Amino acid sequence: MSLLTADLQTTVTEVDSDTAIKLERLVRDAMALVRAQKQAGHMAVDSNGWPVGHFEKYAGSLAGDNWSSPADPPPEPLKTR
Repeated sequence: MSLLTADLQTTVTEVDSDTAIKLERLVRDAMALVRAQKQAGHMAVDSNGWPVGHFEKYAGSLAGDNWSSPADPPPEPLKTR
């Protein structure tokens, strides 16, 4: 058993159940992130760490969308007493 595994196991037994669940979720998320990076490791990345061609893949995908804001509605009538 590694030192990290032993430390994690000790910590989980010393905290309340809600904190232990949150810690387990963090560790599992971190492991999933590492696995995803390992699988994507064969992909080339640019100087900023983005996969090569990432932005070119989506360039122009919003070209047909309407980006103009709608006209302002007419003012509400004044209430008289």
